[in-house]
Amino acid sequence: MSIIWRLLAVLITLIAAWLFWGGLHAVNIVVSRGSSVSDALLQPPTSLVRLVATGVMVLGGLLLIFRQSVGKWILLVGILLFTLLAGLMAASGADPVLWMDEAITTGVLWLLFVGLAVTKRS
Repeated sequence: MSIIWRLLAVLITLIAAWLFWGGLHAVNIVVSRGSSVSDALLQPPTSLVRLVATGVMVLGGLLLIFRQSVGKWILLVGILLFTLLAGLMAASGADPVLWMDEAITTGVLWLLFVGLAVTKRS
């Protein structure tokens, strides 16, 4: 396996895991202040979308690291969901401070994914 390809897979997986932790931490903060888990995930549903998208990305990245080619497609679905998250936040009229991090991270994830897609695996 190409060292560049493997490094890209590890980097995407680490970024996705960090984003998952950020989403989980936000839910934990809301729950610790007295809200229910369903309120933390669904009021608004951005937390749920973020956790699902990043969870799918982590799964896809781990599959790639363990040389399963289906991981690339799973990773693509996760990145598409994360892109949807940033787009929905921007379209809803939310303050740019709330969604700019997601938009920038989405761009980085797409660049890394394209690098992964065009780099030879073997």
